Amino acid sequence: MGILDSFFANPVQFANEAWPYAFLSIIPLIIIYLLRPRAKKLKIPSLMFLLDIEKKKRLNIFRKFLKDPLFLIQLLALIIISLAIAAPFIITNEEAGGGSTVIILDASASMQADGRFGKAVEEANKFLSAKNTIILAESIPVMVMKESPSSSASDALTKLKAKATGVDLSSAILLGRRMLPEGGRIVVLSDFISSSGDSPAVAKKLAESNGIKVDFITVSGRMDNIGIINGWFESNGDFKIIIKNFKKADQNVKIDVTINDKNALSDSRNIKAQSSEYFSVSDLNVNQGITKISIDSPDALAVDNNAFVYIPPSAQRDVLYITRNLKSPSLVALGLIPNTKLTKADPGSISSMSGNIVIVGSVISPDAVKNLEDHVKSGGTAVIIASADLKDMDMLPVELLSPGNKTSLNIARQTTITAGIDIENVDVKKYFKATLKNGAIALVTSGDKEKSPMLAYWKFGKGTVIYSGLADPQGNIYDPINENVWNDFHTRSSYPIFWKQLLEWIKGSLDVTEYNAKTGMLMKFPVSIEVKTPADKVTTDTLLFDEVGVYEVPGKPVAVNLFDERESNLESGGLAALTSNVSGAKEPVYTVETVRKPKDLDIYFIMGAMFLVFLELYYLRWRGEL
Repeated sequence: MGILDSFFANPVQFANEAWPYAFLSIIPLIIIYLLRPRAKKLKIPSLMFLLDIEKKKRLNIFRKFLKDPLFLIQLLALIIISLAIAAPFIITNEEAGGGSTVIILDASASMQADGRFGKAVEEANKFLSAKNTIILAESIPVMVMKESPSSSASDALTKLKAKATGVDLSSAILLGRRMLPEGGRIVVLSDFISSSGDSPAVAKKLAESNGIKVDFITVSGRMDNIGIINGWFESNGDFKIIIKNFKKADQNVKIDVTINDKNALSDSRNIKAQSSEYFSVSDLNVNQGITKISIDSPDALAVDNNAFVYIPPSAQRDVLYITRNLKSPSLVALGLIPNTKLTKADPGSISSMSGNIVIVGSVISPDAVKNLEDHVKSGGTAVIIASADLKDMDMLPVELLSPGNKTSLNIARQTTITAGIDIENVDVKKYFKATLKNGAIALVTSGDKEKSPMLAYWKFGKGTVIYSGLADPQGNIYDPINENVWNDFHTRSSYPIFWKQLLEWIKGSLDVTEYNAKTGMLMKFPVSIEVKTPADKVTTDTLLFDEVGVYEVPGKPVAVNLFDERESNLESGGLAALTSNVSGAKEPVYTVETVRKPKDLDIYFIMGAMFLVFLELYYLRWRGEL
């Protein structure tokens, strides 16, 4: 109802009970006009015939005022100001909460199933009001628009789509609550498959305690689904996924693996009803680039049928291990480190060292020593492990002396190599006494008075040479009287960690998980940047991973996967008792709640009085009195 319609349909009332006194201001204006000085009268014979006309004018004193526009303007201004002082108002019928509605659309992965999100948008249009706020409920609430008219909101709804994250309905409801006045309305449209954070029912009660009406509207569809619900890297470099059949019947599933858009593997599995199956891609860490694992099975949800993995070129570490002892504990430990390609070589037949971190665990020939020196000088890295037959070499950062007997170990310099390693508790039965060469740095030393370097490094040419005085055992490593077991470091749980941290120190710690993420995660940047998402391009300083696929972030691609069993399980609805079902039920009827509220009119009278004041000034200027 418009203002004029309300004005004529409802009587005007006044909030100021003393409003009649305001009209007394008109009396001084009339008195001033009556008492203002008149022109001096002169008797001029030629004008005597006008005296009768003047006497007739006096018979109607108010005709004088009516012929003075200035008086009329001032009189009207005083009347309007008096009415404004009276605080006039009318009672109108308005939508509750000022006609404000918050539409919360569940945009989680499960809403992509069988057109659920489209149904939610269709229903949302039935709840639009005068002022509308739209919130997408993802892993975090995303504001789409705020307090917009129904036409704009309806247009925005058609452009939205479901994402590939989990959902936090509670946070979205609480955000909507903060944006609404008392009497407003929140409408939540969701399949209510799952929700992280607090219970949506609790958030609903909190909003209702603030006088806000909250409606839960359920959308639903087909529930048959088979999806990839998890994936991770194994310590040996394999990538393992879990495929779950949520259907009530066994299902044959075809699995395809492509690496950089080239088919690498095809397989098929029969997965029992309501059961899971593991599938591994071997040595995935050596396949640099993008790997896509897809399952082909008819179901209601497609977003969980693909998994993406990205292996950056610099993530892989190529290690050449030269040894005659193929059961060496260090060789076994290196084989457990992810993103490590380990090549074993006999000292008598060493393959190319180019591009490798070379670890020497046995005595090598003079020619091999020369090749190793050339490799390091050109920028390579060598790790030389102490052994009974080890001889002095120019490339060693230490000068070997006579063998020593039992000693302890001390950290000489803190580095990431020994971080978290119980190196001081290693029992050393035999070692090489040694001295550091100029320019070399000791990280671990012995407990004897010489403080012999037990772990040291230096720059050799453009490369680095690391010396480890902690010799690998030879022969029976569990024989307590075996003289070739120089220490018990290999028996400790931190031994593989030591080798992992040593490789990371050499090449830099580059965790492949930095390039592989789950949907719902946030990535922040110091400034706004352009990011290519799997479906579009965005410019932002806070990136929400809400699609499955590969994001092109400046500096690195990031493979993003859903891996959310709750979103893949389309049969799990947790709020059925609190909702009205849209599918298969009568269409909800949206009734506009109205409240009777006073509509103040004083502002309109004030604006009218200001107009008259300006009109008076203009009139005086036109008459030449200003």
